[in-house]
Amino acid sequence: PDTEYLSDGFSENLIRNLSRLGALRVKSRESVFPYKGKKMDAQQVGRELFVSAVLTGEVAQHDDRISIAVDLVDSRDSTVIWKETYDRPMNDVAAIEQEIVGMIAEKLRVKPSDAANPGPRSTQSTEAYQLVLKGRFQANLRTEEALQNSVKLFEQAIEKDPSYAPAFAGLAYAYNLLGGYGVLDPELTFKRAKSAAIQAPQLDENKADARASLGRVKTYYDWDWAGAEQED
Repeated sequence: PDTEYLSDGFSENLIRNLSRLGALRVKSRESVFPYKGKKMDAQQVGRELFVSAVLTGEVAQHDDRISIAVDLVDSRDSTVIWKETYDRPMNDVAAIEQEIVGMIAEKLRVKPSDAANPGPRSTQSTEAYQLVLKGRFQANLRTEEALQNSVKLFEQAIEKDPSYAPAFAGLAYAYNLLGGYGVLDPELTFKRAKSAAIQAPQLDENKADARASLGRVKTYYDWDWAGAEQED
């Protein structure tokens, strides 16, 4: 339970990075997270989600080290395509993500050109990385207390690394929810969401999360329908 934020965040990052491989169709967070923590047969999951391969894994943290075990299984007959266990320092976690994406691309025979689209800029700060994952986890709980906690966590991540785009994107997301749910004054929260959402793409032009948040601000605060459509 203490590292649930880490496993959730790592899973979300893999979904984002795998979706950049143009030859693959990757199921969304909303589709796959209901299976979290359940022992499911790959063939059953394949039938329910209409996928040909299933990636499962476990994440554990031991002090300043992280252990990640992954299995890529053929959903037609439950044959293991590839499996690996990583036991590394926490500051290697971003590199592990990229290694896993690269191995999946290789095992599923994705052409190099299809895997050429770079992911978002990472951070050298392990603390910033973990704070963003914790912030996302809190924001996805969607309670008043959790949303306010998420804002603090994203702000702390920005303090650790002011050039880390996911921290600004997360802050924009959290403020949008606080304003949209009426937890705080929308006049204040949407302005702050807009400010954070504008900064993230300047740090990383591929940051779709921030552009979606900016589109939300333009819809509900600016009433700029054309601008919102362009951002989304």
